[in-house]
Order: sequence, then structure tokens, then C-alpha cells
Amino acid sequence: MPTVPPRGALAEALTTPEGKARYVRDLFHEIAPRYDDITVWLSYGRDAAWKDVLVRMAAVQPGARAPDLACGTGDIAARLRDAGASVLGLDLTHRMLTLAAAKPHLRGMRWVCGDMLALPVPAGSQAIVTAGYGLRNVPDLPQSLREIRRVLAPGGRVLSLDFTLPRPPLVRAAYLAYLRAVGGLVGQWLHGDP
Repeated sequence: MPTVPPRGALAEALTTPEGKARYVRDLFHEIAPRYDDITVWLSYGRDAAWKDVLVRMAAVQPGARAPDLACGTGDIAARLRDAGASVLGLDLTHRMLTLAAAKPHLRGMRWVCGDMLALPVPAGSQAIVTAGYGLRNVPDLPQSLREIRRVLAPGGRVLSLDFTLPRPPLVRAAYLAYLRAVGGLVGQWLHGDP
């Protein structure tokens, strides 16, 4: 089973697009079984509400084609489907897709192990493109954005959900301390690596 590189090798792993892609794939393979819990813990239980808002903002029309990029275990994909979209869940990590496909309420959905740098859909064919906590992990963000633009239909929408740094210095410091503490503890507890 692939493992996450030792901490000293992290900076080196992230210096090239290939290294970052390999690191991200290995990391998410490792954390996949506990990914849903991790997103709840790191978001202080707010992630479900954020995903609901994202899908409301998507203004899904019945049958609209909507790839969910970096779909993980399928939370946003399921919400898009429930709103009436024809969804393709795409993730770089096969283990994430296996877990998504095994969820009873997600059976029958389309899952593709693929890369956001080369989307397996025709140009101009997608009404909505979503990504939850995914764009930050892409090894070549400009290429990924070009691909999203390529597949988006005229008038289509792109929605990305992610954490951001608060502006007020005190709130920012508290936020970063929380992420370091909780993220480190959760990583150590679940995987032996903060």
C-alpha cells in the first residue's frame, strides 16, 4: 500500500507537478477510509451545510451534465444528483471512488478515476462543474482551469468549495492554530502521521 512521504521529504515531493500528483494520490489513498470524518472534524461540522449551499448556488436544471471533480467519497456528487443533475464523479484516487460506489445511496452513479488536468468529457458539454476541496491539490492549476473551461458549456457555471484564510489577524491566527492542532491530532491518531 502506498504511504505518505516522510515529513522531511514533503517539500521535495511538492516541487514538481509529478511529485505533487504522486503525493496527493498517495495521501488520499491513505486517508480515504476516514475522509468523511476528517472533513467533518476540520470544518467543525460545517461541511454538510457548505455543500448544500454550493449545490443551491449551482441552480441545477433537470438533466444538466455536472462533473464533480475531486469527488472523494461522493458527497457533492450525491447532492447534485438529488437536485436533478446527470453527474460524473471524478477523482484521482481509486480508493475514494470505491468507497463512494459502496455507499448504498450512491449506487448506480458514474465514477471515473481520472485527472483534473485531462477531463474525460467532450468540449462544451457540461452545464455545471464542481470541485470540493480539490483545486488546491491540483499539480498544475492553470492547466486544470483550462480543462474546466474547455468542457464547460456556454453559460455554464463553475463552483469550488474550499477553506480560506480569514482576514482579521486574530481570527486568522485562531483558525490556523485550530487547523494545525486538530489536523495534526487527527492525522496522528488515524494514520500515525500529523
